[in-house]
Amino acid sequence: MSNHLQLQLSIAPLSCIEARRCLAHLVREGIVTLWQDQRPLGNHTCLLNLRAECTSAESPEWLSERLAATIWKEIGRFVRLTCLIDTETAEYLFSFEEPDYQRLMPAFRLRMPPLRR
Repeated sequence: MSNHLQLQLSIAPLSCIEARRCLAHLVREGIVTLWQDQRPLGNHTCLLNLRAECTSAESPEWLSERLAATIWKEIGRFVRLTCLIDTETAEYLFSFEEPDYQRLMPAFRLRMPPLRR
């Protein structure tokens, strides 16, 4: 059964080009961005904050891990990611750091299309 989910994502550090690629990638993943903000961090990098919604039959944990892995794959490197998922019954908060990148990328490597250049 699919659930309607509200998402809040924070992703950093990103270049402005990487932030645009993340937003485009989320659209391809069926995530509808309702609001987004790019805050400068210095050295031509930014923090991307966004609120979005989607419909998914996945568990919040699986959805957050899949989104983290596909974002990392899309931009070709690790960035910190925080994901707050609000379901009809509960809120879930997931933070992804470098050890999570090392754990998740081998698991998702064969499930994702090749990196576009």
